[in-house]
Amino acid sequence: MQYLNISKAHRLVMALALFTGGMQTALAVGTTSGTTISNTATVDYQVGTDPRTVSGSAPDITVDNRVDLTVTNTNVGNDEIVNPAQADQVLTYTVTNTGNTTQGYHLSTDIPTADIPMGSVEIWLDSNGNGTWDGAGAGNDTLYTLGTNAFDLDPNGVDSATVFIVADTPADAVDGDQDDVRLVAQTRAAGGAAITAAVTPTSGVDIVFADGPGTSSDADRDGQHSDAATYTVQSAALTAAKTIVSTTDEFNSGYAIPGANVVYQIRVTNSGTASVDANTVSVTDPIPANSPLCVATVGNCTAPSFADGTTSSALTVAAFEYSCVSGATACDDASFIGTSPTADPDGYDSTVTCVRQAPTGSMAGSGGFFDVQITVGIQ
Repeated sequence: MQYLNISKAHRLVMALALFTGGMQTALAVGTTSGTTISNTATVDYQVGTDPRTVSGSAPDITVDNRVDLTVTNTNVGNDEIVNPAQADQVLTYTVTNTGNTTQGYHLSTDIPTADIPMGSVEIWLDSNGNGTWDGAGAGNDTLYTLGTNAFDLDPNGVDSATVFIVADTPADAVDGDQDDVRLVAQTRAAGGAAITAAVTPTSGVDIVFADGPGTSSDADRDGQHSDAATYTVQSAALTAAKTIVSTTDEFNSGYAIPGANVVYQIRVTNSGTASVDANTVSVTDPIPANSPLCVATVGNCTAPSFADGTTSSALTVAAFEYSCVSGATACDDASFIGTSPTADPDGYDSTVTCVRQAPTGSMAGSGGFFDVQITVGIQ
């Protein structure tokens, strides 16, 4: 009588199940493409007292090329703050091969939002591996040429490359404007040749696109991946508003008649998000004809004054400067040198042609303001 050793057969089924599960786990962590997986089952049985063994082999499996990659921006908050007229502003990305085959990559940029817009946008490769853009030169980084193979990366996430996008901020960039910039990495064969995903499985090494979607510039399983970062302009944005605070005549009726005083206010506000460069704010006011400037406080005549805003400008008042030069150069820098006003008995100096306040410090943004007031008389 022939019979199977049931206990051995049962153990065989369990072993095959464990082997199959183990094989799937191995594939998940990146078995190298082209690897051959053979599977032979053995059945032990006995005829009388004669132990026998038979085996059966399934067709060999050749592991396919799983194309997978990630592009990741490493700027803090995926944002780079830039100021007008700044050159060489850098966004930093890493490209990682998470597939199971050594691959090459072509790089490109996609800029769906270009409010600024940034100029001279370039891709650079971190040739010296220090993770910082160093520019061109011996031992520094390499400017990438579009349409060429940027690099080859080994599989399974053990190999990545640092890539920089470098651009210039135009001088007329406006506070709050943004450029969204995406680095797109397209998978190629090692060395840079184009690859195409298989349509149906074959017995050879098939190419299977397994990448997920990146930003909106690339879709699921298209052999490429991208990530976005943003250039955001922070700039000072000053406004000046000149108003009449009061007009005081001898009858306290507010008429602008000869002998009346007029108080002007100049409010300077920084509505931008960035501070003004230190010691660059200057308020200059030419004095109109027939309206002498009050340079000393006497009665209703009040000397020029500076008042910081309730949202502080962070500036420190300086001594007011005066010019007595007539004509078009009255408010030029040289016209203020060595000039001191002389008040008449009523506090006016009719020879002053221009007054200036140049507070010190860096003017704060986000609504910081200050007021300058001057009083003139009507002759």
